[in-house]
Amino acid sequence: MNEEKRNNMYPVTVIGAANMDISGFSSRPVNMADSNPGHVEYYPGGVGRNIAENLLRIGADVRLVSVFGDDPSAQRLIDHSKSIGLDIGGSVFLSGASSSVYIALMDSNGEMRLALSDMSILERLSPRDLEERADLIAKSSAILADAGLSGETLDFIPRRFTGSPIYLDPVSSRKAEKVRSFVGAFHTLKLSRMEASTLSGIELPPPEAISRQAIKPCDKMEFSGAVSKTLRKGLEAAGAHFIRQGSKRVFITLGKTGVYFRSPADEFFYPIRQATPVNTTGGGDAFMAGIIYGTVHGMEDRELLPFAAAMGAITVQSKMTVSPEMNLELVQQRIRAQSE
Repeated sequence: MNEEKRNNMYPVTVIGAANMDISGFSSRPVNMADSNPGHVEYYPGGVGRNIAENLLRIGADVRLVSVFGDDPSAQRLIDHSKSIGLDIGGSVFLSGASSSVYIALMDSNGEMRLALSDMSILERLSPRDLEERADLIAKSSAILADAGLSGETLDFIPRRFTGSPIYLDPVSSRKAEKVRSFVGAFHTLKLSRMEASTLSGIELPPPEAISRQAIKPCDKMEFSGAVSKTLRKGLEAAGAHFIRQGSKRVFITLGKTGVYFRSPADEFFYPIRQATPVNTTGGGDAFMAGIIYGTVHGMEDRELLPFAAAMGAITVQSKMTVSPEMNLELVQQRIRAQSE
């Protein structure tokens, strides 16, 4: 049995944040300088945890390595993990520590207007902690690192676990700064437009046009019909930059417009059919879960985008950061609907 097939028999290991999400939903357009009427809801969240739960819900074998405090929020997260069967046994459990918290304010159209995160506990997950779990982590079909980890730990992961492809989710532009000097050490990058701009140093303007063509990958010759010429040039330059740095695949998401893909052998744009959002928090995490699942299960790069986009669309139409309705059959139904 070759190494690739053997590795695909192992679970996916997600190393990242597990936190409580506090989401405020405004009943009117948000006034940033005033109190806004609406309602507040609490859900399990965290980029790493969200990706792990999405993978679990579509049938992947997955484990989460995170950090939990001993406050009531931590107990809720632990209880939720047990209830859905998410393996958190490799995580670190700290006494006297508060769990991560993410607070987001949603406009009346479901779009996030402002967010605040306290992920300081995750930075206490050290290379030493991962070394103590090295035998477990090394046996992974894929490893996902979220950039809420400390810079030291993010640097350690791709150097220590060379037998598995390492996926990076930068989480935010500010957190992305931690990996700028060694971003090429990660096999697969899933970046927002702003994160890609931060890491590459190449300005990527907001999309100016939305493709109305059928939902399918666009070859490079058709690329200009999907986004503006300026953005196209920026994406091509940024994609080439990351490939030169050593990454094997780059996905740059452009919100409602679509996703740009680059590898050493291919380049294309995938326009996304718009879905009316309820809560956009978690959509990118579901998208990354789709990329990982599809890759581990042998999908070609051009097959990955419809699959991942379907997972993202299902998620943003749920109030929760991970849709409780998420399952493989629903994703496949969504793909068929997108192609109609």
